[in-house]
Amino acid sequence: MKPQKINLLLFSLVLFLFSMGRTVSAQSDGGRLRTVVVGQDNQPIAAANISLFRKPNDILLKGTLSNENGEIMLSAIPEGKYSLQVSTVGYAIYRSGEMALSAGDLKVLDTIRLQMETKVLSEAQVVGKKPLIESHLDKVVLNVENSILATGNNALELLQKVPGVTLDNKKINLRGKSNVIIMIDGKPTYLSADEVSRLLENTASNAIASIEVLTNPPAKYDAAGNAGIINIKTKKNTQFGSNVSLNLNLGQGKYTKADGGFLINHRNNWVNLFSSYNYANTLGFNDLDIDRAVDTKNGTTFFNSDSYSKFRYRGHNFKFAADFNLGKQEIIGFVVNGNVSNGHSTREGSNLIASQKGKLDSIVLGSNLSDFKYHYLTYNLNYKKTFDTLGTELTVNGDYSYSKNNDNSTVGNRFLDANWEEFKSPNIFRNDMLSKTNILVFKTDFVHPFNKTTKLEAGLKYSRVKTDNNLLYEDQDQQGEFVQNNGQSNQFLYNENIAAAYFSLNKSFGKFSVQTGLRVENTSSMGNSVTLGQQTKRTYTDFFPSIFVQQQINDNHKLGASYSRRIDRPDYGSLNPFVYYLDQYTYQYGNPYLNPQYTNSYEVNYTFKERYLLSLGYKRTNDAITQVIESNSETKAIAQTDRNLAYFDYYNMNVNIPVKLFKWWSISNNASAFYNKFSFDEQSGAQRQLEKLSFQVSSNHDIRIGETTNLELTANYFSPAVYGVFSFQSYYGIDLGAGKTFLDKKLNVKLAVNDVLNTRGQRRLSSYQENGYYRIRNGYDSRVIRLSVSYRFGNMNIKSVNKKAGNNEEDNRLKK
Repeated sequence: MKPQKINLLLFSLVLFLFSMGRTVSAQSDGGRLRTVVVGQDNQPIAAANISLFRKPNDILLKGTLSNENGEIMLSAIPEGKYSLQVSTVGYAIYRSGEMALSAGDLKVLDTIRLQMETKVLSEAQVVGKKPLIESHLDKVVLNVENSILATGNNALELLQKVPGVTLDNKKINLRGKSNVIIMIDGKPTYLSADEVSRLLENTASNAIASIEVLTNPPAKYDAAGNAGIINIKTKKNTQFGSNVSLNLNLGQGKYTKADGGFLINHRNNWVNLFSSYNYANTLGFNDLDIDRAVDTKNGTTFFNSDSYSKFRYRGHNFKFAADFNLGKQEIIGFVVNGNVSNGHSTREGSNLIASQKGKLDSIVLGSNLSDFKYHYLTYNLNYKKTFDTLGTELTVNGDYSYSKNNDNSTVGNRFLDANWEEFKSPNIFRNDMLSKTNILVFKTDFVHPFNKTTKLEAGLKYSRVKTDNNLLYEDQDQQGEFVQNNGQSNQFLYNENIAAAYFSLNKSFGKFSVQTGLRVENTSSMGNSVTLGQQTKRTYTDFFPSIFVQQQINDNHKLGASYSRRIDRPDYGSLNPFVYYLDQYTYQYGNPYLNPQYTNSYEVNYTFKERYLLSLGYKRTNDAITQVIESNSETKAIAQTDRNLAYFDYYNMNVNIPVKLFKWWSISNNASAFYNKFSFDEQSGAQRQLEKLSFQVSSNHDIRIGETTNLELTANYFSPAVYGVFSFQSYYGIDLGAGKTFLDKKLNVKLAVNDVLNTRGQRRLSSYQENGYYRIRNGYDSRVIRLSVSYRFGNMNIKSVNKKAGNNEEDNRLKK
């Protein structure tokens, strides 16, 4: 499809969305009725069933649902006398008295407060509330609010209790796959994996209402990403006031780690303000041992490299956001998000070289001194218009983000013979890399429920990305001066434009539900290696269908199935062809000819009693992007780069079994089995096929001692696995923690030990090529004792400002 046709399609959809909005808005003639429905705790009740009956014969005239703030608005009501009925699961039915309404009137009722419904069954009281786990058409929801999980944990710890989610050195995995997209209230976090972990550690679980897991995201989400989405939804209500949260975290492993910050909320009837700041100062290490062999026509050369690096990271994360109420049905807001960080590292190591095992020929002593500075700023402007109480709404987002990363290093190599005597001059060089990225995104979404059983969603998105990567490579001459090496220096420019449109239709037929959607994305990109005079231009259009079906068999059994097609584009750094040296025998470079990878994903799931989950899935990824290791028989160096493999098959099964041993002891058990199978092309530099059946198990124990004290234990095991050209060995670990709240739960103190047995901090992997092998051991600071203190004061029930933005897919492709 030509770009002109795509633009015509997008323009037509824009006209449709706004004409739909004008049509809906025009339906507001007649009398109007407005009120708010809350529970006994004054929390708003969303999706309550609203029925308006006409007197005197109680004829049903209108029906709708309350919105997320519990608000009810009925329009176009003919003149007459009416009564209002409100009902929802777990609450007694409310019925108002008779009231008169004239044409053109706006009648505002007092807040409706529903009472919990209590039924006596066999002398036992059953109080209605949301189940802990809900299985929906396109997602699984863990309802944290009002559960035992809502106290004594932070958000990162809470994720371990979500079905299929595991933590690996604070990195979040979903059913054995990394690169999970983390969102808060539908808005991307704009942070790297490490920064996301720190943010979640500083978020109390009692501020979270629910956690949504989308292993097969529907059409309204970007088509990028096949690992899945985790959306953390915070508590929302209409209460006014201010609050402040302070936090401080101290950790001690081999080295000290510390971070702390604050969050401030303020809300009144026309503005909602939010600001946060967090500072982190972390000292860590990396112990790396590489054992490899390279086959040449003259025989095999063996290398054993052992290095130790120590690094310090200092980072400032901040955010400021505001929502302004233009009226009951309109909100405009903005968000400013930023990260400013810097750090440095020192690396010392030796590389022993032998022509045969046990016989040393020469040694290379290496050092690497590096510094980095990173600046990231993003600005979001958003607007939301609600047309009726059914939930018809239009949202518009504009985003702009800018990042600048300056990374420089000085690498030195000394050459010694078998007697450890220097036999030639050292080789010293410098890398100075400056990367700049600009991202501009416009996004609009329209939602229109036709009735309680049918809903349409549609939207448009346009993104523009510009990156500039400039590498300056300098060699040190005999006089000690650094001279630019034009053969190794490089400037790489990359521009990308993506235009997208989608629609999704959701329909229920009694206990059977179906949702189908289609997303269209047109991509135009240009990669330009200025120094090499090499340009790569691409233009392509893709269609991404999705379908979800679900059958509620009875109160205890539910079945679901889904299919979607998705894309993963290469991150911007992986397309840059310049060579970046770690030392004389180890370097990495980008591949400008990388193609996007496409994934067809299928899943079947079963839910028993809204607690126990079983899912089976299969994904086939064509042109799978993965890291590979290349060995050069002439220079005997190894290089790391990315290539497209022929395909990647991923089969998985996940089981979640929560157990409540006692009222005070809850256990969440999860097991995942997955089978990875990779098929390689002629250029992959590895065996033609790599496959393995793997599994991971985890058990999380939560023990409550009274109202203010809790103990926690987490144990997990990961079996050997394969990914790309690498084979990974197994590992396991145990975490312990104890927490206590003081001062009416405003002060929270927690002491925890991560990796008690110090078993996760030694990772081993290997790769075997046609002309040799590669084995690596990577050690890091995994056993850490942490003391966390947080204090909150003010009104803690205020809704924070969190807006859904449009540049999550583009931002996730930044290398941070």
